[in-house]
Amino acid sequence: MCGIAGVYGWVDENRLDEMLACIRHRGPDEGGRHVDERAGVMLGMRRLSIVDLAGGSQPIYNEDDTVAVVFNGEIYNRDSLRAELESSGHTFTTDSDTEVLVHGWEEWGQSLPERLNGMFAFAVYDEADESVFLARDRVGIKPLYVATVDDGLAFASELRQLLRAGVSRDVDPRAVHNFFSVRYTPGSETLLSAVEKVEPGTSLLVTDDGVERRRYWELSPSPVTGTRDAIADRIRDLLDTSVQRRLMADVPVGAFLSGGLDSSAIVGLANEHYDGDLQTFSVGFQQAEADESEEARFVADHFGTDHHELTVDIDDMDVFSDLVAHYGEPLADAAALPTMLVSAYAADEVKCVLTGEGADELFAGYHRHRLLPKHRQYARYLPRFAFDAADAVSEYTGPLRRPVRYAASLESDRRAILESARRYDDERPETYLETDHDTESSGLTEKVETATARANDDTLQRLTAYDISYWLPDDLLYKVDRASMAASLEARVPFLDHELVEYAYNVPSDYKLAGYKRALTDAVDDVVPARILERDKHGFNVPVSEWFRRDHDAIAGWLTEAYVGATPYLDTDAVFALRRAHRRGNADHGMTLWKVLTYVAWYDEFVRAD
Repeated sequence: MCGIAGVYGWVDENRLDEMLACIRHRGPDEGGRHVDERAGVMLGMRRLSIVDLAGGSQPIYNEDDTVAVVFNGEIYNRDSLRAELESSGHTFTTDSDTEVLVHGWEEWGQSLPERLNGMFAFAVYDEADESVFLARDRVGIKPLYVATVDDGLAFASELRQLLRAGVSRDVDPRAVHNFFSVRYTPGSETLLSAVEKVEPGTSLLVTDDGVERRRYWELSPSPVTGTRDAIADRIRDLLDTSVQRRLMADVPVGAFLSGGLDSSAIVGLANEHYDGDLQTFSVGFQQAEADESEEARFVADHFGTDHHELTVDIDDMDVFSDLVAHYGEPLADAAALPTMLVSAYAADEVKCVLTGEGADELFAGYHRHRLLPKHRQYARYLPRFAFDAADAVSEYTGPLRRPVRYAASLESDRRAILESARRYDDERPETYLETDHDTESSGLTEKVETATARANDDTLQRLTAYDISYWLPDDLLYKVDRASMAASLEARVPFLDHELVEYAYNVPSDYKLAGYKRALTDAVDDVVPARILERDKHGFNVPVSEWFRRDHDAIAGWLTEAYVGATPYLDTDAVFALRRAHRRGNADHGMTLWKVLTYVAWYDEFVRAD
């Protein structure tokens, strides 16, 4: 595992040694395993070398060693920034993109993140005022955690390092409720009360006076105008530029390929610009209904890539404990398992891959993006009592419970988006949790309101705002980053170049909804085969419901009275009742059971283990 760790201020020396030893001794034995300690500040780094393999070891310093940086990620506009900084008198000693951050801090101070095009979590120590500056990239591709420890502030790319520094392991019941509602922990919260995530597009300046928090970037409405052809051309130009930027590397680059529109577009554009044979990697399942291997193979043949396939089945649950250990925060996205397996598979051939995350969120790729705006239009003609009645009976409608709950939510955009966020919630958490929280008291409703406040009076844009603010960084991007980093593989996300994000977010909704990802389809219709352009969204569906009806030690071994009973806020009797109903085939609680399994295993690994 690769990443950064450090502390500002005083902390127990033994605990700090444990924290830094944790990051030094995990992950590949390449690049830097370095520590800088001075004046109550300590920085540590575990590097995966992608650019300037020999010269990029960290921390990296300025000319007189008074500014130091540790950095996880890539800066794609490093060449233009370097030229600008050199013209201002700064002297570079490496070819690493990391050094741009050192001199960029000297030149631009807290405005530095706004200058960067890339994915990043970094810490800059400035000896002049004994400050530490932390920043996370705009959309949250790279993780960054902070916690108060004794009289200092500890920070790290992983939760585990903070625990080594002595952070309290008290579990936050509000975050537990949210995790079981949406399958991840949204926003700044984590399951540990003492630890928070630095939110995307946010920086922190840490001094003796405290912590100054600044939001340097957020989505904002700025309507895109022009003909549809002109908009599609602009999307194409932005995506093509983004792909070219993300091919920058001193190691072989490949791509994940599912056979869908998004990854096919990335592979097609990368294939035009990559100097060499592009390697592609796909993952499939033995269950035919979940398998897209044939489509991925078709795309690979079309572009002539060097293609590799991996098949996953329940037997691969043998690595479930490793999955939990690598993730740090629990993530009940079952696709994390095949993502980790295909990352390890790809890492045998390449050190960097391009992925298709973000396209669905930007271009209305999910069924809910197309259905919810339409249903909200119809709902405007219904009287208020219709929604109240649906709400009142929703929990008593058996197999119709979910569609009735959805109908009740159509009263407003806020309620509908909240229900959309809870779409993996087949059984309300209140029925098997003992937290005394609901979506209001847990803060989940407030998060929906915060995200949608950044959008126009447009149901699709409001839904997109929530997805980009929470669902994307806290589920999809976290899933890919942790899985790839566990395999010493860097995953790059061309659809999430911030210039493309800002533009696509404001493409008119009627154009996005004119057909399946119409704006993107028009933009790449001369690159992607017609067979792929005409496919609807398939999804990466791990057959967990079937798995929970079969026997495997990774499931049965965790779902026991001893483990479930020892995990806080779970109603043990209710959990086992759900499992029995699922195994008998009386109901489908596969998603709920996966959340329980992940939470129980996480608690044992990260809270009880020490």
